[in-house]
Amino acid sequence: MKFKFFVFLLVIPFVLYSCKGKHKKNQNIDNSVNKENITDGVDQTSPLFTLARDIYMSQDTFSTVEIKFDLKLQLPERNVSGSGTLRIANDSLMWFYIKALGFEIARAKLTKDSVFAVIKIKNQYFKGDYSLLKQFFPVEFDFSILQSVFLNKFFLFPENKVEYLKYFLVAENNGLLKLNSIKSYNDRYGLSDEILISRESSRVTKNSAIVQQSNKGVSISYGELKDFSLHKLPQEVTFQGIGTDFNVSFNYTKVVFAKKLQYPLTIPNGYKELTID
Repeated sequence: MKFKFFVFLLVIPFVLYSCKGKHKKNQNIDNSVNKENITDGVDQTSPLFTLARDIYMSQDTFSTVEIKFDLKLQLPERNVSGSGTLRIANDSLMWFYIKALGFEIARAKLTKDSVFAVIKIKNQYFKGDYSLLKQFFPVEFDFSILQSVFLNKFFLFPENKVEYLKYFLVAENNGLLKLNSIKSYNDRYGLSDEILISRESSRVTKNSAIVQQSNKGVSISYGELKDFSLHKLPQEVTFQGIGTDFNVSFNYTKVVFAKKLQYPLTIPNGYKELTID
């Protein structure tokens, strides 16, 4: 494995691609999602569909959050442990700090349309957008989805908007709501999405997205909920590759909401710009 790939797995936690207005859609895919036949089979008046929509619309809100976590990365070549901090200003900024073996590895600042990272152990920096990580992950993520992932909010691929619920069939099994994107929608976006939501907690327990052409994707799952001051969050968030060999888990050790936060990130003298081939 190339070292730069390993570094970026740590710095930009594993699931970024295509910020709003920047990404390039597959030119062979028809994005006319408003066509009538797309919603075939989806009953938007059913109690289960209404419940799913209500859960999406009634999620916790916050101004800022700081999450301390332990990190475990499993790859065919090696296993890596570390720790870090994630700071979020709601809907505008995410800041990561990663360390291992007692040393800072990297830090990164993400906005809705940019990625800025400083890799301390290589004396390098990166400025750009999310599209670079298309090389590493086939599934599209934007800022809204990434924020929702780490806060265990109900999110949809490929665009996290409540109106896209009309392209999902909703069923119930053993206390779980199960949402599956319908075929005509999958064909247009080249992506299938399955979401499991606990009826008891109204929280996502798993969200799996697979690119149909390559049969590769990512599954995001959550551990048990824990009270962290003002809100509940899962103790663990796990990213599992589908068709790829990786497993990444974030174990939350401390979470503080509504705290005044800083997001320090500067390029030290002598650092060189990192380029990804």
